[in-house]
Amino acid sequence: MTVQNEQRRAAVYRLWDADGNLLYIGSAYDPAKRSRKHRGKDWWPRVARRTDDWHPSREAAYVAETAAIAAARPLGNRISGPGAVAAPAPKPPTTTPLFVLAEIDAYFDEVRTEPPAVRFRKLTALMEAVEEVATIRRKVIFEEMRADGMTYRQIGDAVGLSFARVRQILAS
Repeated sequence: MTVQNEQRRAAVYRLWDADGNLLYIGSAYDPAKRSRKHRGKDWWPRVARRTDDWHPSREAAYVAETAAIAAARPLGNRISGPGAVAAPAPKPPTTTPLFVLAEIDAYFDEVRTEPPAVRFRKLTALMEAVEEVATIRRKVIFEEMRADGMTYRQIGDAVGLSFARVRQILAS
């Protein structure tokens, strides 16, 4: 089965010199293969290591890459002129599940140095907040369906819940 490009994970890779200086930021489905294509660059002989940050899609990786280049301005990236990659990225839609997952991944990348117990508590708090928002939104949608004249059973059939669960959500 072939995975469509939009559904494939992609990485933002960073190339560093031995002193820890950032030389280049790029993105690719296969960062090892892609980073080797930079061998002809004048800064390539200084590359000592590569780090990869994975994202749920190429679009999410492009957004992260552009922001990282704009913030760090590495030696090897072109910042202005034709073909510049650090131009402001269009804001991705914030309603797509992939964007939400990318944001959660980025958040946990930021706190990865914290102890596991702290990360667990932060994840739990995040899940509770998401659940609270989802509960409110679900109720609003059900109220709209009721206003359109649908019964609890019709709403349940439309969304795959029992009419009792629909009634419970509306009563909360």
